[in-house]
Amino acid sequence: MNKKRVTAEPSSELRLLAEQRLRDKLSIDPDALTSPQDMRRIIHELSVHQLELEMQQEELMHSRAELESSLDHYTSLYDFSPLGYLTISNKGKIIQANLTSSRMLGVERTRLINEPFLRFIAPEYIPVYRALLESIFKLKAPGCCEIVLLSAEGIPAAEAQTPPQGHNVRVEAVHLSKSDECQLILSDITELQKRSRALQAINNCNQALLHAQSEEELLQQICTIIVETGGYRMTWVGYALDDEEKSVLPVAKAGYDAGYLETLKVSWGDNEHGQGPGGSAVRTGRPFTTRNMQADPRFAPWRKEALARGYISSLGLPLKTDDHVFGVLNIYSDKTDAFNDEETALLSSMADNMAYGITMQRNRKEREEVDLKIKQSEARYRSLFQNKHTVMLIVDPDNGSIIDANPAAVSYYGWTLEELCRMNISQINLLSATEIQAEMQRAKKEERNYFIFRHCLADGSFRDVEVVSGPITIQGKSLLYSIIIDFTERKQFQESLIAINERMHLIMSATNAGTWESMLETGTNIWSEELWKLFGLEPHSVEATIDNWLETITPEDREKIQMEYRDAIENGSEFNSIWRTRQVDGSFRWLMSRGTPYRNSGGKVVRFAAIVIDISERKKEEEEKNMLESRLRKSQRLETIGTLAGGIAHDFNNLLTPILGYAEMGIMNLSSEEPLHEYFNEIMMAAERARHLVSQILTFSKSQESTTAIVSVQAVIEEALKLLRPSIPVTIGIEQHIDTNCRNILADSSKLHQVIVNLCTNAFQAMEASGGVLTIELREIMLDNNTQRLFPKLDAKRCLQLTVSDTGTGMDEATMERIFEPFFTTKMVNKGTGLGLSVVHGIIKSFRGEIAVESHVGKGTSFKIYLPLVDEKSEKRQANSTHANGHGTILLVDDEQAALKVMSLMITKLGFNVDARNSPLQALEVFRRQPEQFDLLITDLTMPEMTGFELAEEIHKTDPKLPIIMISGYGKNVHDLSTINRVGITRTLNKPVQMVQIASAIHEVLPVTQDPAP
Repeated sequence: MNKKRVTAEPSSELRLLAEQRLRDKLSIDPDALTSPQDMRRIIHELSVHQLELEMQQEELMHSRAELESSLDHYTSLYDFSPLGYLTISNKGKIIQANLTSSRMLGVERTRLINEPFLRFIAPEYIPVYRALLESIFKLKAPGCCEIVLLSAEGIPAAEAQTPPQGHNVRVEAVHLSKSDECQLILSDITELQKRSRALQAINNCNQALLHAQSEEELLQQICTIIVETGGYRMTWVGYALDDEEKSVLPVAKAGYDAGYLETLKVSWGDNEHGQGPGGSAVRTGRPFTTRNMQADPRFAPWRKEALARGYISSLGLPLKTDDHVFGVLNIYSDKTDAFNDEETALLSSMADNMAYGITMQRNRKEREEVDLKIKQSEARYRSLFQNKHTVMLIVDPDNGSIIDANPAAVSYYGWTLEELCRMNISQINLLSATEIQAEMQRAKKEERNYFIFRHCLADGSFRDVEVVSGPITIQGKSLLYSIIIDFTERKQFQESLIAINERMHLIMSATNAGTWESMLETGTNIWSEELWKLFGLEPHSVEATIDNWLETITPEDREKIQMEYRDAIENGSEFNSIWRTRQVDGSFRWLMSRGTPYRNSGGKVVRFAAIVIDISERKKEEEEKNMLESRLRKSQRLETIGTLAGGIAHDFNNLLTPILGYAEMGIMNLSSEEPLHEYFNEIMMAAERARHLVSQILTFSKSQESTTAIVSVQAVIEEALKLLRPSIPVTIGIEQHIDTNCRNILADSSKLHQVIVNLCTNAFQAMEASGGVLTIELREIMLDNNTQRLFPKLDAKRCLQLTVSDTGTGMDEATMERIFEPFFTTKMVNKGTGLGLSVVHGIIKSFRGEIAVESHVGKGTSFKIYLPLVDEKSEKRQANSTHANGHGTILLVDDEQAALKVMSLMITKLGFNVDARNSPLQALEVFRRQPEQFDLLITDLTMPEMTGFELAEEIHKTDPKLPIIMISGYGKNVHDLSTINRVGITRTLNKPVQMVQIASAIHEVLPVTQDPAP
C-alpha cells in the first residue's frame, strides 16, 4: 500500500475549503467599508475565522495521527499474522503478500511480487489449486483446498530462504470483486496433521492391542500402523538381551528397511554401540532422540547405512513393565528434527500401551499353557483313575473326606461308591485322626509320598497296604491322590527289606530340594531360595546364570553336565542329570535334577523348569549297600569253598586213619635202633602234618568245632611272641600296646595262639627285605555306627580289638579281595600253603568275631580282629591221659574197610574183644540177637545204609545204657550237642584216630580194669 498518498489527501481538501470560505467573506465591496465600526467588525470576524481555522487545523492533525497509528497497527497485524495473506491476480500472479506468507514460501516479500504462485506448489497438488482458482474467478464464490508448498524453482539461492521442506498448507480463497483479484489465506497445518496422524496411530495401536492373537502378531501390526498411519520412514522393535554384549535383538519391523536391520548392531550397554536412540532408551528408561543423523556424533556407527536409506532423524522409546525395560520401539523419519516434544509424548504413550499389551500377551499365553496342562492333567487323571486294577482314592487333606474312589477301590474295600464318598479316611486307616492329619499334610507338602498303613475293609478284616500319595489340583481345589497297594501276602518276604525301605523313605522325606527356571530367549534365570544352599552359595551372592551354576559343579562332572544341558535345549528333551558340588567345608554334595522344557506357540523351546534334589544320603547308602553286598558275596564264596573243603577233609581223614594207625602200631613193635622204626616214625610225622593240614581245612570250613574256654588274650599274645621272637630278623622291631585291663574272651586258646602266630608271621615276612616295625595292639572299644554297619553279626556293643600291623609292602584292592580264600597266596613256592589267612578267618568266625584288613601298596598292612567280651576269669585245664588194659567186647562199625581193620587191631591190642562190621544193618542185627554180649559200641558217623546217629538210636531201643563212641572224618555234625544228647552219644572222636586216643576214650566210658602185676 502507498502510505504517503493516504495521508496527503485530507490536508489538501481542508486547505481548499478554507480558501473558498475566505473568498466568500472578501467578496464585500471595499468602498462600503468606510466606518471604523465596520472595520472593527470585519477584523473581529477575521479573528474569529482564524481561530476556527486553527482549531480545524488541530483537529485535522489529530485525525491524521490517529489514522497513521491505525495504519501501522493494521500493517503489523497484516504482516505478522499467523496466517499467510496473498493477493492473486486473475492471471495467477502474486500482487501483494504479507511477511508470514513470505516465510511460508521461503522467499523475500519483494521478490514474490509478480511471481506465479504455482511455482511454490508441489506438482501433485497443482491440479487442485488450479481448480480452486477457476472456481473463484468464474463463480465469484469462496473456496478452499489443501496443498504442499515447496521452495520456488528459479529463485536465486541467495534470495531464497530455507523453509522446512514439504509444508502442508490449507488455502482459503475469497474473490475481490472491485479489482477482479482474489485473496488467499494460507494456514500451516503440518503440525496439526502430524498430531492427527499420531493420534490415529495411537488409536489403531490400541485396537491392535485388543485384537492381536499373539505377541508376534501384535508387534508386527504396531510397526505397520506406525509407518502407514504415522507416515514415518521405518520402524522396528527390539528386545534387550542379557548376554555379554547386552545386545538389542530386532524382533519386528515395518517400512523401508532394505537390509538395514541385518547390518545393525545395537547394545544397551554404555559403549560405542549403545549411544544411539535404541540403546540409550533401554539403558536409561527414557525416550531418546537423534534430531539429525548427519550431524549427531553419537549416531556415527550407523550413519552411513541410515543416510543411504533416507533416514534423517529417529526416536527410541523404552518398553517397560514394572520399571523393568525389556525392549525398545525405534521410529525413523526422512525429515530433520521430526519429533517435537508433543509428538514424543504422544508416541511415548503409545509405547507404554504397547509394552502393556506385550505383557498381557505373555501372561495370556502362560495362562493358556497352564490351563491346557491342567485340562490335560485332569484328562490323564480321569483316564488313569477309572482303571479297575489299581486301587485309588481322592482325599481332601484338610478334613480327610473321601472325595472320589475308582472302581478298583470299590471292589477292594467292599463299600459302594456312594458309601465311600460319605466316609472319612479315618474310618479306613487305623491310625488316630491326629496321626492321619499329620501324614496328609506331609503328603500335601510333598515332604513324603510313600506310606505303609493298615486299612479296614467292609467285611471287618485288616490289610497291610502301601500308599503312594501326593498333591493334585482338581477344579481349582488342592486334594490328595492315594494309590493303595495291598502287600499283606508279601509282607513275610519283605521283612529284611523293611529297614532299608524305611531308611530310604526317611531320607527322601528329609531331602532338601530346590527349583530353577531358565528363560532361553532373555537369558533370565530364577533360582529358588533353597537352591543356593544346595549349590554351596550364599543366597544372591552371584547372579543366577547358567555359567555360575556350572561353576558350582566339580570339574570332573562339569563337562558332562554342560553337554547334557546343551543337548536338552537343542533337542527340546528333558534334562535329567546327577552331579556333585563341593561345599564350603570341602565335602561333596550329590544333586539330581529333573528338568522339563516349555515351548512357545511356534514349537520353540523358550523355557526350562527343573527341580534339584539332594541325593547325598542316598548315594552314601548305595555305597554302603554295595559294600555289604560285596561282603555277602565274599562270605558266600568262602562258605562254598568251605563246604567243598569239608568234603575233601572227610575222605582225607579216612585215608589217614589206617596210615597213622599202622605206623603207630609198627613203632610200638620195633626198637628204636631198627631201621624200620625210623621209617615208621617218618610216616607218622608225615601223617601228623597231613592231619594238621586237614584240621586247618576243617577249621576254615567251620566243620571242626573248637573246645572253648575263658581265655586271657594278653597271656596268649605273650606266649606267642616268646615263640616268635627268635625267628624274627633283627631288622624288624616289635612294638606292643597291650591294655592289661582288658577282659577275657570265650575261645580256644590254641587256635587263638595259631591266629596270632599266623598274622605275625605274615607281617614279618612282608618286611624281610627292607625291615620295619611289627605292632601288636590290644584294647577294649565301643563299636561305632560304621563298624556296626560293616559287621552286623557282632552282637556286643563293646568288644575286644586286636590289631596286628606292619610297615611292609602292602596290598592292592584286588589282592585284599582274595586274601581269605583257601590256597590263595602271594608268596613264593615253598613259602606258604595259602591256608593261613583262610584258617584265621574261620577261627575268628568260630569265636563269633569279625576280621577286617586295611592296606595300601608301599605303606603296610593292618589286620583288626573284633571279639566279644566275657566277664569270667580264665581257668586252666589239666589233661588226664590214663591208659589201661581193658576187658570186654566192643562192637566196631565203619563202612571204610581200611579204617575198620586198623581200628580193630588197635582195640584188640588194648585187650578188648572186637566184633568189627562194615555194615550198620549187620551190626544192628548182631546186637539185637545178643545185646548182653557187648560192653561198648564204636561207630562211624557217615555211612551209606544209616548214619551213626540213627544206629545209636536203634541200639538204645534195645539197651538204653550201652555207652557209644562216635567217630567222624568230617566233624561238622559230630559236635552237634543237641543231637548227641538226644541219641545218647557218650564220647566223640575225630579221624584220624591214634591208639592213645582210642584208649583214652574207652577209658572214659568203661570201668577201669587193671591186670595183676606179674
